[in-house]
Amino acid sequence: MEFSANIANLGKYNAGNLAAAWQTFPATTEQVQSVLREIGVDGLRYEETIILEYSIGIKGLAGRLGEFVPIDELNYLASRITELTPEEREKFTAAVSHGEYGDSMQHLINLTYNLDCYEFLPDVRTEEDYGRWLVDHRQEFRLPEKARLYFDYESYGEDTCINEGGDFSELGYIYNNRTKFQQIYDGQHVPEKYKVFRYPLQAKVRPARSGKGRDSPPRKRP
Repeated sequence: MEFSANIANLGKYNAGNLAAAWQTFPATTEQVQSVLREIGVDGLRYEETIILEYSIGIKGLAGRLGEFVPIDELNYLASRITELTPEEREKFTAAVSHGEYGDSMQHLINLTYNLDCYEFLPDVRTEEDYGRWLVDHRQEFRLPEKARLYFDYESYGEDTCINEGGDFSELGYIYNNRTKFQQIYDGQHVPEKYKVFRYPLQAKVRPARSGKGRDSPPRKRP
């Protein structure tokens, strides 16, 4: 799954000097340091970054990420997505499109932990599809075989969708099943295993000592 960000030096960007480089996530600290070194973010003169662009394989996700997302949070989200199974990732994509928990990085990260809050039917794309699925699977009432020829599946599916607050898309049908949404990530403390942001190491310059050096002739006593 593609998850990349074009990271720029904020100070230089504000001064009209573009210094940017692409970083793929999940990433290692060494990879992030290499990008920071390339764009001149050293933790001394330049400390802040800005995200100019995203390239993400999950439809609709890039548009929900901002310019000033911390790199550690990007790595956290990308790592969580790669930890999902293909089926869970498809459900996550549909949930992002649904938009109920997608207005912040905290919500998006927590969404990866709360996919059981949603029912997802990838083969159901229309109201009629859903009406037929309901009759065949929920079996809230018995529909005689002859009645199936005249039953309004589309209206049944549409009414149920409205009551559930669901969404149809090319991905399938999804709705919130009202399971409690757990706040795993508090929006502040990224778990240590996902932290990768660290400024490039700087050469330490030893300050000159005052007075004479070690090799200077000894001072004469008065």
